[in-house]
Amino acid sequence: MKMNKNTGLFLLVLSSAATLLLGTMGFYNYEPAQGGATALYRAIQLFSLNSGVVNEPPTPVLIEIARWLGTATLLGVVGATASAVYRIFKTSIRIGRMRGHTIVCGAGQRGSQIVKSLRKAGGAVVVVEINESNQNLGELRDVGAEVILGNALDSTKMKEAGIERAAKLVAVTHKDETNLGICSEVENKFGKVCELHSGVESFELRSYFIDRIKDSGIRLDSFITKAARQLMLEIACEATKTAVFRENGVRILIDAAGAYQQELIRAGAIMLQISAEKKPRIDLCSAGQGRESIFKERFPAAELVIDLAWHAGTADSAFPEGGDVCPDFVVFALGDDTATLEAADRFRMRHNIAAPRIFACLSNTTELCELVAKSRTKKDIAIIEIRNWFSLGLGKKDPLELDIDKVAKQCHAIYCQKAIEKAAKDGKKWNDMPQDWALLAERYRESNRLLALHHEVKKAAWEHRGKGQDKEMLVHLSRSEHMRWMAEKAMDGWRWSGSNDENSRKNDRLLHHQLVPYDALTNHAKDKDYNTFLWALDLPEGFEGLSSPSDLENEIKK
Repeated sequence: MKMNKNTGLFLLVLSSAATLLLGTMGFYNYEPAQGGATALYRAIQLFSLNSGVVNEPPTPVLIEIARWLGTATLLGVVGATASAVYRIFKTSIRIGRMRGHTIVCGAGQRGSQIVKSLRKAGGAVVVVEINESNQNLGELRDVGAEVILGNALDSTKMKEAGIERAAKLVAVTHKDETNLGICSEVENKFGKVCELHSGVESFELRSYFIDRIKDSGIRLDSFITKAARQLMLEIACEATKTAVFRENGVRILIDAAGAYQQELIRAGAIMLQISAEKKPRIDLCSAGQGRESIFKERFPAAELVIDLAWHAGTADSAFPEGGDVCPDFVVFALGDDTATLEAADRFRMRHNIAAPRIFACLSNTTELCELVAKSRTKKDIAIIEIRNWFSLGLGKKDPLELDIDKVAKQCHAIYCQKAIEKAAKDGKKWNDMPQDWALLAERYRESNRLLALHHEVKKAAWEHRGKGQDKEMLVHLSRSEHMRWMAEKAMDGWRWSGSNDENSRKNDRLLHHQLVPYDALTNHAKDKDYNTFLWALDLPEGFEGLSSPSDLENEIKK
């Protein structure tokens, strides 16, 4: 039977206490004249094997038991020490052989999920954890991860973890500031030796630092943001298959708490742009006093891209049973998993919503997910989708979404190619932004990632277009792309510059001249929207001559 560390420590403490107690009693009974202090001192000597022998045998029973317990305790300490040294030595040897591995700093729930996902995919992982009593460490060792105990801010621990040979470092401790500090310390001490991923859940912190790490290799990762985007992406892909949604837009109800609330709104505003100029409608429940004004201050251009209705009450009060209006999709993420499940099930019972269009996003209880899976009925499965929030946040394939980065790099390369061609045609030199992805500011990398994600929505719309509607669909997608781009900017705090003049654009102040309706754009700007997704649709050669949405619109009018 495998003994865990806490059990072994408890047994050592117990045997030590028993040795001292029995030894003191035994020596005192044997020679009362020596006093209690001397008896205790002689009992302590039992651990060093220097005492326990009496002048006149036989040895009293209490002393006999105590000296064997002391011997066993000493051997246990020696064994535990030798085992720890051996484990450290073995870990050091294994890490020394690693190349291209991932270092995960923090073995909390999120860190453990990442480690398990990486190990399941066959990747080598080193975990750096400051809390040696963390209960997840045993399980992480069991799945094949190497564990180093210590502070990840200590450069010697990073060397021990093989930072100079690693492919990625992921900092996911319980504090955003610590995560950012770990990545900054590695970059300062070792340079850009590997990809640096800092878990930063706070939107405020990400907003402040995203432009202040533009020359850095640090990527700011919010796993709540990833979860929200993934969920809204799935909803958008499902909605865009239906002509009614493409024509009228999507109405979605969100009943969420804390950080989930804001991230679901932001993700919904960006991913649900499937209907050209028809903005998605978001009904936000459990809004909380003051949240509406805070949101509007933070995202003043939000009304350009979403119709947002704020409801102080719950989902059931916003959409009473038997009412004429019902949302197309519903998302619950209340933080408390049992409350989320109960609210989703109650809404299911009181409203006639077809297909799986109610989503219950659970926070962290894998056990609850398993219990729910076993107890669900066919009707439950038809209506409610149960999602583990962290599993969504970690992506479907790569827990760090590096597959998205591959497509994002392609998006950026094509954008640069088209822009350079256009500039050359106009007799100008293009110097808008670096062509090399490694030199691109994190804000623009993130923009390309969002574009790459939305390609899935456009592909779904293209595959479900009506017969003979090719040109109309391409124009529709071009208009939708402009709305998606505006939503991306608006949900990042950008505002309209107040003028259509390109010179009015001020990146450092988040002011942009193109936060305007599609029809107010120049043909050149429309071409940009068009070219961002055209290549991803794998169109036949017959479409190559129609190189702009203006050409397509003219063809449709004819």
